Amino acid sequence: MMDEAIVILKEQVGITTQETDWGFESVTAEREELDPTIIKVTDTDLPKLVLTHLYLYVDQRSGNDHVVYFITDTTSSREFTRGLLIEGKLHWYSNGESHD
Repeated sequence: MMDEAIVILKEQVGITTQETDWGFESVTAEREELDPTIIKVTDTDLPKLVLTHLYLYVDQRSGNDHVVYFITDTTSSREFTRGLLIEGKLHWYSNGESHD
């Protein structure tokens, strides 16, 4: 998923990075814990527990933080949605189709 995060950042905002520029973590969350203003998928589309994969890049020039996220099933790794946050605001997401 790291490679996909690098591609998403490059395609959406034109910033070229490499793996060593990023931090990441994966955590299990209950669907009710997900912020509906940034995770654009309905509760009925998600199981009770999901795995959130977060990839963080901080632009040294602007100081802006960029988070690429992937929400997946905890057992099958089926992806439900992905997106890009810039400074905590949703910039782009995809639930199988592109949204600008």
